[in-house]
Amino acid sequence: MSQRIAIAGAYGSGKTLLSEALSEVTGLPCAKGTVMREPIGGEGKHTWSWTEGELLQLTVRRHAERTLAEAAHPAGFISDGSIIHDWVFAKLRLIVGPKPGTEQPLDSRFRSEVTAAYEDVADHIGKLAVQHAKTAYDVFFHLPVEFPLDGDDRPVNDIFRTLSDKILLPAIAETGIPVHTITGTPAERLQRIVEITGLPVAVDIDKALAAVQGR
Repeated sequence: MSQRIAIAGAYGSGKTLLSEALSEVTGLPCAKGTVMREPIGGEGKHTWSWTEGELLQLTVRRHAERTLAEAAHPAGFISDGSIIHDWVFAKLRLIVGPKPGTEQPLDSRFRSEVTAAYEDVADHIGKLAVQHAKTAYDVFFHLPVEFPLDGDDRPVNDIFRTLSDKILLPAIAETGIPVHTITGTPAERLQRIVEITGLPVAVDIDKALAAVQGR
């Protein structure tokens, strides 16, 4: 039986570490797209300098990359993030920027006509993402925000991450796919996922984490 696993969560919640370590532990391949903070198309622009069009460009690019990466592993995979997560980042970044200031609900925030138009496009991409997820994954594992952001000059703050989960979780629920919230240390998270999925363990969890963290 194939296992198509999506590791979802806000920016900096530990998705990449957990996905890569779980791949080591289980032997399932890890599928991912371009990192959101990387420059678009070689322009060398950081996330806080992206235009609305560039943000949507990267979202579509990640959608295509992730779809191809997942389709390449019909016997099962671990998705670092998910196709829904990619859309959530874009939608939130369009409305509030990387530093939203407060946890004011998104539906009560001001949008210019230009921003509203881009958001409408983003939401249509989001509908495609949800539809894709319904047949792409067998289970979601959601990582809540438990760890602080590291200090590598990232513009995203903790309020951005909190708002992200408020968009992400309802969208995941819309797919009807089982979702489990996984908390604790990376080792505890890995152990819990192995228990829930019943996947065989090919590599010791601590060794897998050490291998990934040493890269």
